Amino acid sequence: MTRQGRKPRPLRREEKTYRDDRLFVIATEDTHAPKQYFDVFRNTRIKVRVLHTEDGLSSPDHVLERLDNFVGDYDTIDEDEFWLMLDTDHWIEPNHIDNFSRVCAAAINKGYGLAHSNPCFELWLLLHLTDIDATDPRDQFNRCADVERRLREILGSYSKRNINIKHFRRDKAEIAVGRAEELDESPNDRWPQKTGSHVYRVVKELLSGQ
Repeated sequence: MTRQGRKPRPLRREEKTYRDDRLFVIATEDTHAPKQYFDVFRNTRIKVRVLHTEDGLSSPDHVLERLDNFVGDYDTIDEDEFWLMLDTDHWIEPNHIDNFSRVCAAAINKGYGLAHSNPCFELWLLLHLTDIDATDPRDQFNRCADVERRLREILGSYSKRNINIKHFRRDKAEIAVGRAEELDESPNDRWPQKTGSHVYRVVKELLSGQ
């Protein structure tokens, strides 16, 4: 029974759904790429809902607020999972890192998972395509623009508004998970301290449930 005052779980009507389908809700500061990427995991007993940024409200506080609002608005089951996904390229600078850390702590206290990338979500996409050597200066990306440049070198072109999903299939995602785990020297950290992506945490859960 739906808890009083909350909307039913937002499962896609065009898909065959069951009461015990697991719902993964991912709040991201990005507007385009993650939403397209996670469509790869459609049409299973796992459903994914990406809460992307609109109207420029991409700060960590705004992203967390979107996730909080979803949890407050919709009925959920215990098996549903909620994830906060942020990039570090702006938020771990001296003027922002205290707030970033506070938001991460608040998310953990609410039972949300963290799936941040350093420097950005595109690093996760890059791991689908190539190994990254953490000891190689060329693979120590400080800016998202550098990651996007590497994606273009490999793919010939890249636009986060229209990613070519065939390059990021589930079989490639399994490879990316392994590569990301190898880069993750401190799994207990709330975000990658060096080049890397914790998006593997949520993707690993998605793959294990299929």
